[in-house]
Amino acid sequence: MSDGLIHGDITEESLAKMRARIGTPNPTLRTGFVDWPWNETASIDSIRQYTHGYGDLNPLYTNPEYAAGTRWGTVIAPPGYEWTMGVDRSPTVGDELREATRGALRGVHLFNAGHEGWYYRPITPGTRLYRSSVLADVQVKKSEFAGTSAIATNEHRWYDEDGTTYAIRRPWYIHAERKKVDSDNKYAKDQRAHYTDAEIDAIDAAYDAEYIRGDDTLYYEDAQIGTQLPPMVKGPLTITDLMNFFMGAGWYGYGFPALRLARENRRTLRGFYSRNDFNSWDAIMRIHWEDHTARDIGVPAAYDIGPIRWTWLTHYCTNYAGNNGWVFNVRAEFRRFNYIGDTTWITGHITGKRIDPQHGPLIELQLTGTNQRQQQNIRGTATILLPSHQHGPVQLPTHQPQKTH
Repeated sequence: MSDGLIHGDITEESLAKMRARIGTPNPTLRTGFVDWPWNETASIDSIRQYTHGYGDLNPLYTNPEYAAGTRWGTVIAPPGYEWTMGVDRSPTVGDELREATRGALRGVHLFNAGHEGWYYRPITPGTRLYRSSVLADVQVKKSEFAGTSAIATNEHRWYDEDGTTYAIRRPWYIHAERKKVDSDNKYAKDQRAHYTDAEIDAIDAAYDAEYIRGDDTLYYEDAQIGTQLPPMVKGPLTITDLMNFFMGAGWYGYGFPALRLARENRRTLRGFYSRNDFNSWDAIMRIHWEDHTARDIGVPAAYDIGPIRWTWLTHYCTNYAGNNGWVFNVRAEFRRFNYIGDTTWITGHITGKRIDPQHGPLIELQLTGTNQRQQQNIRGTATILLPSHQHGPVQLPTHQPQKTH
């Protein structure tokens, strides 16, 4: 890549340093110079901007007058918004541990491979949250794309001043050595997207037909195993779409601010910057909008960030759940790269229903995203809590998953 990019190796020593950080913040997901959350306090405006950033028209999240007439009585934030929030209250790292683990997997690229989230309370305008983030697990993996790689799972918890949990997220990342694309790379033969007018018309028709349940309540008794959910389309993905997502969601941890702030950020996150075509410094985040920069780390073209695809699945689920259901859990595995220009068709079906002793009436979904090459690029599951004629309205969950560290 351009001068200045660090190329590191995955060694037993670097893996041991990473494992030593389990239970404390992940050293490869550091906060930059600007360490305040994108949204310190939730607001109608920021919830709407986040929601529009991934293409969601649900009035429960965007229209205060409509939302006032729902069960919630106000606009609420969709799943995923919590990541824009959270004054950091992560465990501190002592000087001795920090020094002993310096350089853990330094110069090794991260690919977000999946996300799982659990949701306990609606975030409403005026909510202020805190966040605790730690490294939860480190595993070694062999893959066709990356060779020897490391999979690091992180855990993030959001809670209020009283300690009430609002959300938990566990993303996992593949750490792979940076390398250029070659003919042996399994993604090298992926063809860039190109569409006929008829194909664009079909995508537009799918957008026009997008299903939003709203107040048309789905009761537990009426849900049937095997039911196919309405399809949803996302794409063709553009750089404009990517920028809209960042405008609503922020930079997801690192922070890549502008101009003078970028200079200060480079002092803090030296390894996250490299020389660009002008021989000036720029964030390596540009692999998501510069094809040639993406190729220098082993990806054939610019591609999305993992949270975008996970958010698409949550969007699919909230559309189906409606105003009176509750999307409790969404898990997504990112199976292939989603390049700029690609289109993802999301489908799902009900795989299970039960009266859970902790969460009440619920359904379980199997979810799939397929691109225009007929490749599966998302595989996921979800749990939606439903109202019941017999058991009454949805009760917000309280039981939390066991910590992984």
